[in-house]
Amino acid sequence: MENTVLVLDFDGVVAKLNVDWPKVYSRVSEVAGYRVTDLITFWKNTYGTSLYDKANKIIEEYEMEAIEKSEIYDDVIEALELFKGRKYLASMQSQKVLEKFLEEYGIRGYFKEVLGRDRFGSKRRQLIYILEKEKGNKVYFIDDLQRNVDSCIDLGIECIIIRRYEGESLLQKVREIVAGHSIKG
Repeated sequence: MENTVLVLDFDGVVAKLNVDWPKVYSRVSEVAGYRVTDLITFWKNTYGTSLYDKANKIIEEYEMEAIEKSEIYDDVIEALELFKGRKYLASMQSQKVLEKFLEEYGIRGYFKEVLGRDRFGSKRRQLIYILEKEKGNKVYFIDDLQRNVDSCIDLGIECIIIRRYEGESLLQKVREIVAGHSIKG
């Protein structure tokens, strides 16, 4: 398993981040000067601009409030312990928010690196970065958004959707990865 890499999304995979999204969209729309209805597209289109930086700061405030009320999913630590390869967290939350949450729950040490939106602006850029660092290694990516999973299929990553709202378990997804890898290996 040392040649394998697990990349997890944060919100919806590791924890449920209860951000007040209607307020966020309203505030970002005010700053942008136009109606913003999709943050993933907004991040992708504004990455590297002052508008991106302003919106990032606004949203980070809401995310910091949300992590105070958020909890880690029950199966995360067991799943992290089961997977023996390298682990990354790749999220469109801010780096500051991710680091604070991971430290608070004592799970920062499980991850080789934590990638927030601040440095990358898109999930795809995060995954390309990980692929470059992990050349030749099998990479598994688990996310709760179909479009994030769809955006990485052509990268040669095994992209896995998790639907926690349907009762799916991260631990079960990781068990399937470990079992499948040991059969192939």
